[in-house]
Parts: sequence; C-alpha cells; structure tokens
Amino acid sequence: MNSLPVSPSPAPPLVLVFAETLWGKLERLSFELLADARKLAASVKGRVEVVLFTTQEQRASLLEELLAHVREPIHLVEHENFAEYSTESYTSGLVQLLQVLQPNLLFLGATTYGRDFAPRVAARLGYAYFPHCLLSKTATGGKLDITRVTHGGRVHIQTNWPLAAPAILTMKAGVADAPAAEKTPPNPQVTSHALKIAAGKVRLKKRIPPDPRTLDIRQAEKLVSGGRGVGNKENFAVLRALADALGASLAASRAAVDLGWVEYERQVGQTGKTVTPRLYLAAGISGASHHLMGMRDAGKIVVVNTDRQAPIFSVAHFGVLGDLHAVLPRLTERIQADKKKATPATSK
Repeated sequence: MNSLPVSPSPAPPLVLVFAETLWGKLERLSFELLADARKLAASVKGRVEVVLFTTQEQRASLLEELLAHVREPIHLVEHENFAEYSTESYTSGLVQLLQVLQPNLLFLGATTYGRDFAPRVAARLGYAYFPHCLLSKTATGGKLDITRVTHGGRVHIQTNWPLAAPAILTMKAGVADAPAAEKTPPNPQVTSHALKIAAGKVRLKKRIPPDPRTLDIRQAEKLVSGGRGVGNKENFAVLRALADALGASLAASRAAVDLGWVEYERQVGQTGKTVTPRLYLAAGISGASHHLMGMRDAGKIVVVNTDRQAPIFSVAHFGVLGDLHAVLPRLTERIQADKKKATPATSK
C-alpha cells in the first residue's frame, strides 16, 4: 500500500533585525529593535536573526558588542564599502541578503540612514514599507497590527497586514527598552556572506561632530539635566554654562518642561525620552519614578541636590548635597581652567 506524500511543515516566520552602526559603534536603537523583534517572534512562534554590515577593521569591536546582547544567529556582511554609510552600498548589500534569507519582516531604525535606504530596498524587492512605526503586534487571521506616526507625530495610523507578505518596518527610537547584556555570554551562530557591494557615489572628506546644543538628547554621550530646583528659566543659564564646558547637551525633567523653562524635546523620562549617556549630571531634580525610568541606565550618574532624601540619590554613582547655584559655577570654572592648562600655548 502506497503512502501519500507528506507536505513539509511551513518554516516559522523570520524576523530580521538590522543592527545599525554610526562612526564605528552600534546604535542603541539596534538593541531596542531586537527587543521588539523578540516579542513579536514569540507571539507568532517565529525566529529572530540579526544582520550586521561592517569592515574588516571594525568587525572585531562591533561583534564583541553585539555578542554581549545577542543570542540569535547573526548574518555578517563584511566589505570595505561599509567603512562609511552610502545609499548605494547599503541598498545593494541588503537587497542581495534579503533575496537569500527571505524574511517575513525586517526591522530597521527610523534614523537618517534607515529612512534613506529602507524604502529603496522595499521598492526593488516588492516588499511593503511601513515608516515611523511605534508598535507591531499579532492580530487574528495571521495578520499584524502595525501602528505608526505621521504629520510630525500628531497622527497615528493603524494598519492590518498579512504576516505572509514580506514587509520592512522602520521603528522609532525610544519606544522599546533595550535588553540588558546577557549574564552568560551567548555563543550564537555567525554566518558570513560574500556579496558584491556597490560603491558609494559620495566620498567622506571630513567628520564634523554634532553641536551638543542641537543634538538629540538620546544620542548625547553627556547630559546636564535640570529640574524644578533650578528655580526659574533664567537660572538654566548656569546649567548651560556647565554643559558647554563639558561638551554636553542640556536636558530637563518633566517639571521644568511643564513650567516652560526648557523645550519638550529635551525632556527625560517615561513621558519624554529615554537616554543612556556615559555621563548624566542631574541638578535640582528630585527623581520621580517616571524620570528615573528615563535615565537610570546612564553610565555614570552625578546628582546635585539640597534634599538628602531626594529619590534620585538612590541611583546616583556620585552625589553632592548642596546648592546647585553654588556648586555648578565652581565646577564650570574648574573644568575651564583645566582645559586651558591642557591647551598648549601658541608661539607668537
């Protein structure tokens, strides 16, 4: 008696995460995308894999950082044309890789780079493209509910999309919490892909660092942040002077923003932006829970406050019990003096 052929089980859905780099370092948003992808994949019984574009010189450092957080398979594309971002190089590389991997979804950051080459990749492959996404979750009938923003964030759009149809989503930064580094270093599979990468049409001549005064606080490595304890809008000049001396960006608590002392885009906290700078100096901030949630993962937290019981001292690495109007100007003067000593005098 002949048995009927058994149809192979369909492969579990594949969610790819593109790990974005900037000036040789992984962007924090890459790990936020990983958290989103893990959550979605778990709900659809799918799998997550990660894509990294790099050069031979940057490969070791980028992989070391990535491997501390990633337990999923990694697809590595190494080429000299990835030394700096170019539309042509990234587009050609990702198009070829997606033709091989055939993912259901690709998550990229809604960054300057992501917004540039993601729609080009989608157009070449015939994928759907959803920009500026906040959330993607499973719906009934094998579909996804995708929520994205438009009109400067004033309008939310919800789309129902079949998971079987491939799509590219660019996700907004600061929406998901980045996973912490693995306690036990994982040992994921790393697959190298040899692809023919197009040369970029633009050549980098000089790197100009961003102005800390206009930099998005989520990208700042150093932040000087003030709260209600600063006293008034004019007194923020004291924090601004310190920030300029440090080469830091200015930030604020929700209380200071609500009072109109600082613009909303500089608000740190659950209702503002989540930041992870190397240095976070908080002056006149009591430390409400919604503020702590937005800055507790900073590398070093320095607190200046007159209230010994202020909750923000609980997350501080260094604390100064004192009046910020007395402490900060002296700190600014000291930094300026040290910088002047470190600058060699020019001969006349």
